[in-house]
Amino acid sequence: MKQVLALWLAMMACIPAIAQDRSISGRVTDVLGGSPLPGVTITIKGTSRGTVTNSSGEYQLKAPANGTLVFSFVGYSTREVAIGNQSTINISLGTDEKQLGEYVVSGYGTTQRSKYTGSVASVSGEKLKDVPAATFDQMLQGRVAGLYSTSGSGQPGTANRVVIRGPGSISGTTAPLYIIDGIALEGGEFATLNAADFETVNVYKDATATALYGSRGANGVIVITTRRGKAGKLRLGAKTQYGWSQRTRPKFDIMNIDQRLQFEEEEEFGVGWEFSPKNDASSEPDKTKRAQILDSLRNINTDWSRIFLRDHAKFQEHEVNLSGGNENIRFYTSLNYFNQEGIALRSGLTRYSFRSNVDFKGDRFSGAVNAAVGYSEISGIENENSSSVVNTFAAAYYGLPYEAPYINGVLVHSGNASQFGGVYDLREGSDALERTLNTTNQTNKLKGTLNMNLRYDLLKNLYARTTMGVDYRQHDLSRYINPNSYTGSQATGRQGSYQQGFDKYWQFTGNYGLTFHENKDKHDYEASLIYEFIRTKSSNSTMTGYGINGLFPETPAGITPGNTTNGFIPVLGGGKFGTALASFIFMGRYSYDDRYTLNLAFRRDGSSTVPEKNRWHNFWSVGGGWNVLKEDFMFDATEKLDVLRLRASYGVSATPFAFNSTGAFGYMATYSPTRYAGAAGVVPATIGNPEYDWEYSKQLNIGFDVSAFRKRVNLSFDWYNRVTDNLFVDEQLSRTTGFTVRRINAGSVRNRGIDVDLSGDILRTRNFTLYAGANFNYNKNEVTNLGAVNEFEQGTSIIRVGLPLGSHYIVKWAGVDPETGRSQYYDREGKIVPNAQYNSSTMSVAEFGTFNPPFTGGFHLGARWKGLTVEALFSFAQGFKRFNNEDFFNVNPSFATSNQGTDWLRRWRKPGDITDIPSTSDPRRFNSKDIQDASYLRFRNLNMSYDLPASLLERTRVFSKVQVYVQAQNILTITSWKGFDPEDNNNISLFEYPAARTFTAGLRLNF
Repeated sequence: MKQVLALWLAMMACIPAIAQDRSISGRVTDVLGGSPLPGVTITIKGTSRGTVTNSSGEYQLKAPANGTLVFSFVGYSTREVAIGNQSTINISLGTDEKQLGEYVVSGYGTTQRSKYTGSVASVSGEKLKDVPAATFDQMLQGRVAGLYSTSGSGQPGTANRVVIRGPGSISGTTAPLYIIDGIALEGGEFATLNAADFETVNVYKDATATALYGSRGANGVIVITTRRGKAGKLRLGAKTQYGWSQRTRPKFDIMNIDQRLQFEEEEEFGVGWEFSPKNDASSEPDKTKRAQILDSLRNINTDWSRIFLRDHAKFQEHEVNLSGGNENIRFYTSLNYFNQEGIALRSGLTRYSFRSNVDFKGDRFSGAVNAAVGYSEISGIENENSSSVVNTFAAAYYGLPYEAPYINGVLVHSGNASQFGGVYDLREGSDALERTLNTTNQTNKLKGTLNMNLRYDLLKNLYARTTMGVDYRQHDLSRYINPNSYTGSQATGRQGSYQQGFDKYWQFTGNYGLTFHENKDKHDYEASLIYEFIRTKSSNSTMTGYGINGLFPETPAGITPGNTTNGFIPVLGGGKFGTALASFIFMGRYSYDDRYTLNLAFRRDGSSTVPEKNRWHNFWSVGGGWNVLKEDFMFDATEKLDVLRLRASYGVSATPFAFNSTGAFGYMATYSPTRYAGAAGVVPATIGNPEYDWEYSKQLNIGFDVSAFRKRVNLSFDWYNRVTDNLFVDEQLSRTTGFTVRRINAGSVRNRGIDVDLSGDILRTRNFTLYAGANFNYNKNEVTNLGAVNEFEQGTSIIRVGLPLGSHYIVKWAGVDPETGRSQYYDREGKIVPNAQYNSSTMSVAEFGTFNPPFTGGFHLGARWKGLTVEALFSFAQGFKRFNNEDFFNVNPSFATSNQGTDWLRRWRKPGDITDIPSTSDPRRFNSKDIQDASYLRFRNLNMSYDLPASLLERTRVFSKVQVYVQAQNILTITSWKGFDPEDNNNISLFEYPAARTFTAGLRLNF
């Protein structure tokens, strides 16, 4: 009896521990934005019990003390929290890019990734929001397989060259199409956009998406969705960051003062020889005084790179945003200020941007209105990408080290040098500095986008939708030359000048359609019919006036009216044009049992940019997907595999014209205005071509996606083959026709390669995650046909069947003859010939590769521990070469009066010398020696952030999130390239503005 009683008491003691629940309450917020998360599912682990958060992110439930709560929400990482002795559990969830990637957004709708058969890569806006770059296309570097984004200039505000899966055109554009919130966006105009407003950037690479955009989609499509408000309380956020920029590669292979004076002495020219003790014919017979002069020159040792380039160019950015709403109406608003000094003197960008997005929803009617406006002021350098001495970067090379720019605080230039008794140099550095200080080159950009997306549910499975929007951009250009300066005295009329230009672009997009969607049993159907109309207009004007009144600087009010007497004849110019595109679109999708998916797209485009006989064309694509993991025979594999999906697609799209007046009317015979005997008239300008047509791109894509071990490992692989036919080429005409070229369609080019994207968590525990990822692209580009010809030259490249686009074409260098010190070259038969027989017309060959890299990609490594996150991003481009034209000027006896490169120090001096630098008496020729390997690996970004603990913030009753961070951009570049920067968007390096290394520290607050 005692034993039974004891057992009964023990059981009664256990019952409260098992059955008694504790009341738990709390709030769930977004770890990044600090905003409430309504609708989060909260379950008690091991049971079916749970609840969801309300519109304020709050919840309340009962759970056993020894239980564990599981918090899960679409797009966010799942978290588990042991209850223990807690009665209040507040938690923040971070976004899960793997879950966010389950949906892909195009300009015409949203699709589950599992039912999308194309090749698409997504970049979360969280990866872009704090990067210290003025344009978002720079932020994509190294993040997407198959996307090569490269900077043509480090000037703040300059857009990158973006190419997806290799160049597919010779004379047409190779840039992708940009879509933002459903409307087309003008490419290359991103300096006024705030990337922190972007929610996701989707990069579409294959025909499933590109054919959907028809005549505009062959080069790929980049679709941007901006941030939306969330239901709940008002959320106020703010961020600020400060920093500085400097050169990425401080190495500067130019002669210092000792090297320069020695070089001049040995070559018997300049002051190094004039005052050398070895020069018995010197104009200064006193050797002691000669030595004093040389000593005084050595004490100058001007480093022109320090004068023209800033070591600590300032950077700052500030932003506030406000969002909130309820289930029926939500809003997001942001205001951003961005200021970045360029590393080159006088260059920089200041930007102001504002965005307001409003979403609303009723029983049947829903929609969104998105508005953004940005204004930027860009100050540029003079004559960038030229060998002109007024180019800041050229002057940094040309300026002699014994040239002192200032004497007693006065800048000494060619115009006033005689007042100081003359100088021993050409004043190349000082003249460039004087021009920099007395001129301006300002571009003010205003850009606005306004669009409205509306949807009305007609029936349960049928809805009507419309998107209408405008993309507007205007540029105001002003260039001023101070009339009271030496540079001003060189202008027409010798009294300075003022130039003002105005460039306006306007694009309207409107599409209207019906969508039917039925999901019944195992069958899922969706079909859309859409009509789209796009109208563009562009106009520009420019005027340059002279005879500037110095009392009215930087304004046209200071211009003196010109006439034949005073010579101040102004220069005027301008133009305007417009285009229209009408389209009929069909999209269809069928999925069976979430296993098999068929995607169809058809588009019929009619464009004003081609003649009537070719005006309407059909574009289409078909894609199939197989969700292998849904098959019964894969049941055992589901324990390890989360996703196993095969994809294939094929379709036809087209390459658009280059957006300018010539491209818009390339098929027409055009005329230009002229005057004859004082009367107005016209003259033929272009010959036209009534057979002119689009370039057509046909692409096959086969790929698969694999995710394993609860999505700890994720792999996407694609093989593609894209052929572009009907290439835009310029046919050479006899000058007896009155024209030199005619734009025709002929030939084809092929891009074939693979995309690989691998990412995953190397180590994942409750508080610590170590993750990594890499993407890689190999692209083989080849010209396969050129119509009636087999090849033609294009600048320093050759377009030849069998070779890739951008193939270098030049005479092959054979080294320095050790007996004569002269350069030698190979003829086309491989025979070595002396310099005297150099002939570029008969000796040039294409054996030096291309400036388009066949291997591109990037990789990242990161770690998260509690509130601390560290992530590093690298990008690379391999297997390409560029022509370093800077060496042509810096190691050239014809330009020896300017400063020269240190390569001259190992030049040939006497018979028997073995070297790669010829004698100074050897004439410099364009040759393959200047083609250098431009492959690089760049440490693109390092970001370290720390979020203060939520428990600490709760005590303040003010902040929901406080984050501090530091980051560095373009930290290290590993390359054998000799110039400032191997990364560029063309094949010739000519004193270009390099990318900057930037360091910033920031603070992010959410209230």
